[in-house]
Amino acid sequence: MTDKIELLNSQDVISLENEKTKPRMPHKTFTIEEFKNLLLQNLSLNEDQKEWCNNGVCAKVLVAGKLWRKGKVRLSVEFILDEPESPLDDFRK
Repeated sequence: MTDKIELLNSQDVISLENEKTKPRMPHKTFTIEEFKNLLLQNLSLNEDQKEWCNNGVCAKVLVAGKLWRKGKVRLSVEFILDEPESPLDDFRK
């Protein structure tokens, strides 16, 4: 299933199908950058805390079966592709 997950970039565009799931924006189609800015405004973060959404914050991570690793943690938006019912479904659209 992980091969069906894509990280979205700041200029990628989302168009929501359900109006009820729309964040506080005047439209249901928006870029990742617009979404990120909306989150930053609503969270009232200071400049250092905004790095969670920008370059990431320095941290150590412990994952099961591995040792502690140093790096950065950054929030991102993922797109999870619906699985077609059959391989031919992709070609019919």
